[in-house]
Amino acid sequence: MRDYLPRYYDDFRVVVNLVDREADVMIALNDEAARTLAQAFIVSADRDLSRWERICGIKTDESKSLEVRRAIVLSRLQGAGTVTVDVVRSLADTLYGAATEVREDFTGGRVVVTLVGKRGVAADAEDVRKELRELIPAHLGIALEFTWFVWNEFDALTWNEADAFTWNELEVHMP
Repeated sequence: MRDYLPRYYDDFRVVVNLVDREADVMIALNDEAARTLAQAFIVSADRDLSRWERICGIKTDESKSLEVRRAIVLSRLQGAGTVTVDVVRSLADTLYGAATEVREDFTGGRVVVTLVGKRGVAADAEDVRKELRELIPAHLGIALEFTWFVWNEFDALTWNEADAFTWNELEVHMP
């Protein structure tokens, strides 16, 4: 703010101090205004995210990351329209924290979600199933599939490379 004053005031410590303190207050006010505005949008809400969850009828779970909680709220708000494969994939990617593939199994009447971004059974698979159930229409089943290290990939490793892993580490290894 001193740049807007005539250079004449540079010699007055009281004026310079006053202008600097006012600048600090204005910066803090602008920051708080930006944070408050961010709460109006789900993608940037943090301190008011529980309010969004309450509006959507979601029980607040502080153990989940903000990103996952935001994705759940977004899926509930978008769930009023048509549920597409892309919407399901977006929610599943966020919930798992890794890439997924989603396909429709028309003959089986279900949606198949395959975790391809990491290997093994995800620890939070039941939470993912629960949230997907809220999004996917009730007449469709939900199948969660997981990927593992297969023998064809084992052929690409040398014995020394393979020996560096335990069996449990090897079955979830992504080359």
